[in-house]
Amino acid sequence: MKRRALALLALAAAFSPADLEAQASVYSVLGIGFPGRAVGVRARSLGGAIEALDPGSAVNPAAVAGFRALRAVVTTGSTFRRYETDGLAVEGLRDTRFPFAVIGGPVARTPVSFAASYALYADRTFDLQTGDTLTLRGATVPVGDQISSDGAVTDLRGALAWVVSRSLQVGAGVHIISGSTREVFDRAFGDTNYTRVRQQTETGFSAVGFSAGVTAAPTPWLRLGAAVRTDTRLAETRGGLVIGRVNLPTTVSGGVILGLTPTVRWSLGVTWRSWSTAADDVAAHSGASAFDTWEVGSGIELGATSRIPLRAGFRYAELPFSPTSEQVREIDLAAGAGVPFAGNRAAFEFAVERQLRDGGGATERAWFLSFSLWLRP
Repeated sequence: MKRRALALLALAAAFSPADLEAQASVYSVLGIGFPGRAVGVRARSLGGAIEALDPGSAVNPAAVAGFRALRAVVTTGSTFRRYETDGLAVEGLRDTRFPFAVIGGPVARTPVSFAASYALYADRTFDLQTGDTLTLRGATVPVGDQISSDGAVTDLRGALAWVVSRSLQVGAGVHIISGSTREVFDRAFGDTNYTRVRQQTETGFSAVGFSAGVTAAPTPWLRLGAAVRTDTRLAETRGGLVIGRVNLPTTVSGGVILGLTPTVRWSLGVTWRSWSTAADDVAAHSGASAFDTWEVGSGIELGATSRIPLRAGFRYAELPFSPTSEQVREIDLAAGAGVPFAGNRAAFEFAVERQLRDGGGATERAWFLSFSLWLRP
């Protein structure tokens, strides 16, 4: 199997829209894949600003204390994309995923709450086609290569939070990082004297992580949250053998929610990840570059205590992997709302995001629609 230095082919480009329908992003082919987000729909609609304070996200284990009753949340998301590289524009790309789910609640007659969640850590789905010529037996023979991957690295988290007081909560979490991909290399020759070549492999991934956090409410109108996470090296296995390891980053997150009025809340969140520690591993594996990343989000929620709150947010993010020395950057504009029903025992939430990515020799524009349903007994 060719190394994933084929990442460079993703931005070089002779693909048809049908070939890329399952891709989450043109950048999925780089590094360990396109990074996922362990956040709920409410957080997405606020630009990710409340990630470090949201029990419905899997960022800060201390925020799990916000589950006042047993609750289960399932999220689905659909992406509609186009990208452009080297003057070639590809449109009509789409995919649908179930990127996040969480269940949590308080432990009866104790100051402890729990949560278990599933999230995408990195999406590794792509389908690339390239054409070239080879000189075989003194003759020039056209060849067509197709390199595809289907799968993801996933993040399963178990977390506990302890309510120290009404204004202070602490928590800790354990993360099981796993997943697999099926990779196919297919070469067809323009000369019928040569037999088509097809190779299929399965690659598995495994690592563990640990997170800890704190949330505080020094006043009724101010909430603060901070969390740190560290993961072991990601092992890549094939046929039961370890074929490579990649350093995973340390993550530091923080956020604030400020009640401007009884019904209007403003939020701000910041996240930093040390992805540059994976630079040597990623370069050796796929020829890509790896960078530390920053994310900054800000959001506002109108009618926060009403039946149908309205939300809007802005997010700036840097992506960890690039085929060049230029880091890829993303800007998201988001909006959404929540609609409770069944006597407040269930709610439907949705978010709409406009995503603008630039760098690494490509530009990408996407709409991301996410929906969640939460239920409680």
